[in-house]
Amino acid sequence: MVTDRHRNIYEGAAGKRRLDQPADMTTDSVFAIFSTTKAITGTAVLQLVEEGKLDLDAPAKTYAPDIGRLQVIEGFDDKGEPRLRAPKRDITTRMLMVHSAGLSYDFINHTYNRLAQEKGQPSVIT
Repeated sequence: MVTDRHRNIYEGAAGKRRLDQPADMTTDSVFAIFSTTKAITGTAVLQLVEEGKLDLDAPAKTYAPDIGRLQVIEGFDDKGEPRLRAPKRDITTRMLMVHSAGLSYDFINHTYNRLAQEKGQPSVIT
């Protein structure tokens, strides 16, 4: 799809939905794009910085207040409850963009995996 500020200029699809099946791709085919959003997000963030609408070094909670409510898990106590604490510093947009904010996935971090399993947090892998 190609769009401008006013309308879609082009909409089309090509190829197969799956390599092992004959169904063609359509404009309403749904599929996971995973990390390909990083390039789009990075471009949008840099445009906002260029326009003076976003400060990479300001606390990210300025733009997304829920980020300011995140806590750090340090493990579990003797009763199996998570030990949480406030972060030592605010997460910035720059930290989010360069993946140094301390966020993780349950399939990478054993502690977060336990939290996800025991407290019913959804995994990003389906």
